[in-house]
Amino acid sequence: MDQYDFPQVTQLAIPFFVAAILIELWLVRTGRAKGSFETRDTLTSLMMGTGNVVAGLLLGVVSYWALLRLWQFRFFNLGLSIWVFVAAFLLDDLRYYVYHRIAHRVRWVWAEHVNHHSSQHYNLSTALRQSWTGLFTFTFILQAPLVLLGFHPAVIAFVFGFNLVWQFWIHTETIGKMWGWFEFIFNTPSHHRVHHATNPRYLDANYAGTLIIWDRMFGTFVKELEEDRPRYGIVKNIGTLTR
Repeated sequence: MDQYDFPQVTQLAIPFFVAAILIELWLVRTGRAKGSFETRDTLTSLMMGTGNVVAGLLLGVVSYWALLRLWQFRFFNLGLSIWVFVAAFLLDDLRYYVYHRIAHRVRWVWAEHVNHHSSQHYNLSTALRQSWTGLFTFTFILQAPLVLLGFHPAVIAFVFGFNLVWQFWIHTETIGKMWGWFEFIFNTPSHHRVHHATNPRYLDANYAGTLIIWDRMFGTFVKELEEDRPRYGIVKNIGTLTR
């Protein structure tokens, strides 16, 4: 077996995603939890998520191939110790923060990312509302410094899978604010509700993937306030006119 043949974390998590969405839907529909589901909106999110997986299988090989080519010019080879995986996770989480902030500030990248924010509902199915065109923004080059430092592209892809799984469960209104220490360190449903909100005080905030400390460090953290409940979507929502 290839030493860089790691499990596909997000694919293994798909049954968990489906089960969690169904549980949340039942809790919301029976009045046991906060939340909002709309059938067509949820189906749209599921279809976009499926398309994202297919696009990743077809196009992801391009970015992975490019990073593998770059691997030949690495300055170091850090190997596969547990500390390498921990360091890769932390540095790639910072890389994701940078990407996410760019995605909200640069129109070319926003054109790809806006799909994720297009729903006016906020539930676990919204996490699956992903773009099919990420390759064409060329933002995968943000991973180039990690490769040059000696993190193999397979290691980077593996740890980012855990980042994506984390980002799934924070797309919910069912979970309120959590323990103070947890909210201080990690990205939580409360923090990510702010990120998806269109309220003026919440715009361009909380870009974190897993660790909210990046937002605290770089001045983009905004706290969710009970008196200013998030409204979701984009500033100018795209609607469909019916006759």
